[in-house]
Amino acid sequence: MTMALVGTSNVGKSAFFHQITGADVIVSNYPGTTVELVEGRVRHRGREVRVVDLPGIYSLGAVSDDELVARRAILEQKPDVIVNVVDASNLERNLYLTMQLLELGFPVLVVLNMYDVALAGGERPDPKLLSKRLGVPVVPTVATRGKNVSKAFNQAIKVAHARARPRKTLRMGRDLEVVVGELSKQIRRDLPEIPLALPTRTLAVRLLEGDAHIAEVVARVSGSERVLRRARTLAREIARKHGEPAAFRVAKERHALASSISEQITTYKVVKPTVGQRLDRLTTSTRTGVPIMIAVFAGLLFLLFYAGGFLEEVLVGGWDTYISPGLTSAFGRLGSAGQALDIGINQGIAGILAVMVPYIFVFFLAFAVLEDTGYLPRMAFVMDSAMHKVGLHGRAVVPMLGGFGCNVPAVMATRTLTTRRERFISGFLITMIPCSARTAVILGTVGFFLGIRYALVIYGVILGLIFIVGWVLNRWLRGRVTGMIMEMPPLRRPMLKPVFHKTWMRMKAFVYVAIPLLLLGGLMIGAMQASGAMDAVVGPLSPLTTGLLGLPAVAIVPLLYGFIRKEGALVLLVAVAGTSQLNAFMTPLQLFVFALVVAIYVPCIATVTVLGRELGWRNAVLISVSTFLLALLVGGLFFHLNPLGM
Repeated sequence: MTMALVGTSNVGKSAFFHQITGADVIVSNYPGTTVELVEGRVRHRGREVRVVDLPGIYSLGAVSDDELVARRAILEQKPDVIVNVVDASNLERNLYLTMQLLELGFPVLVVLNMYDVALAGGERPDPKLLSKRLGVPVVPTVATRGKNVSKAFNQAIKVAHARARPRKTLRMGRDLEVVVGELSKQIRRDLPEIPLALPTRTLAVRLLEGDAHIAEVVARVSGSERVLRRARTLAREIARKHGEPAAFRVAKERHALASSISEQITTYKVVKPTVGQRLDRLTTSTRTGVPIMIAVFAGLLFLLFYAGGFLEEVLVGGWDTYISPGLTSAFGRLGSAGQALDIGINQGIAGILAVMVPYIFVFFLAFAVLEDTGYLPRMAFVMDSAMHKVGLHGRAVVPMLGGFGCNVPAVMATRTLTTRRERFISGFLITMIPCSARTAVILGTVGFFLGIRYALVIYGVILGLIFIVGWVLNRWLRGRVTGMIMEMPPLRRPMLKPVFHKTWMRMKAFVYVAIPLLLLGGLMIGAMQASGAMDAVVGPLSPLTTGLLGLPAVAIVPLLYGFIRKEGALVLLVAVAGTSQLNAFMTPLQLFVFALVVAIYVPCIATVTVLGRELGWRNAVLISVSTFLLALLVGGLFFHLNPLGM
């Protein structure tokens, strides 16, 4: 049995999903797309239920990739039941998608989630009345606390078993329904089979809206020419009569219906503002929101520095004390091969322990908490004015904030921006944002050995460069900045299951991909040092490392490896240094310059690849070369001028 969870963004769909399925889930891209689907399996009375969490969407209009994937997953995979999760505190807007789902004729259960938020805001939607108006079962839930989730799940199973289709058809205005009826008759008369097994009324409405995907599917059926021609004619008649395109008129009718149903089934009372509502005002006001945002960012850095630094000290100290000496002794008996193994495995694992868990894990955990609380959109809201200075709007803050975790999905998230100009500027600036791997390099070198003050200086330099580069690009590239409309979810307490799930799914990519690459890189360095081949690489590039940047000549190896995996720059620095005590290998100024250069140039080969795919290879090369030259320029200036007096 397949159960599809469908809903708009920020309605608690993920919380509902995790309450049902637990932690054992599968994340995969929908075939032929980069849109991710999350899937879990549940045993119910001896039968397996496949629960698919579809991407958050606002309609089935198939304008965006997410909408097209959600609709394709429903129409092509034909789930046994659709569980439509709606926000009880924002019912009118959510019901627009609900009505589109009901039109498809599938078995549907409506989950009236975040019911506690609605009550706290003085709204009490009546589930029984809503069920009567929609013609499908409705269950109120509070998914973050697990309240009524099991009841909703069991009810969905019953709906699936009964194959209970919606009992009512929600009608639009009389003039529209007459046109829909005419086209429905034409469809039944001229089409020998109905595409996608849709109700004829639904197919008629979709064709009147000018749905390109549905029109393409219909065009493959014999006899479709007359139907499509009639649909275009009727759509023009609607446009002439109402003075607006047929798609707009249908949307208005749906919104009016949603508003009417919401008003009829909801009672209201005046209540005092809740703590969440007061916090909402504080975090979205420029006067208080900016200081709060700075405090959150500073708190994140201090958490990384102190929690990450403590974990690094424990893990690396334990490795150096209890395991490393034994490995060194064992490898020492194998001659030059043992030397290569000691550098590659012993020092390589020490470097991984200094990077992976202490800083990357702590960052992903903290970032997942910020996501789950609903704070990130508020950060974007208060940054909107500042972002206009660099040719972007506040919506670009969300992918840029994601860049602090990993630049690859952050660049992909620029698809939400409306113009190619905005996507280029945003993509360029994202590559300069210190991702979790670069944060690990900064904190694992400068933060750990020199102190948090110098790590903050590096962040200040990078943020200054981001603003300068954005300002230049805004004036260099022609075009204007568009406005911002953004979803603002309610602030809420984070749920442990989704937080740890997000953290693990992000860490898994580092663990499964990065560790083998880092160990392989360490073994290559060990082999090069043992065979004497290191000089062939280090010597020709020494004017760059020792001359321009003032670093040890051998530092070129981790710098070059940083193009493959950014955290590898620190891991391999430990390998070439032959010790995890980097302050014995480099001076404070050298450690600072090394971390600064690594933090500025283009993050890794995966980011370059996704830049090429999203913005074109010419732009990807331009961004890569520009950030590399900028890193050399800034690193060289800091070494030769030494403005910090290190």
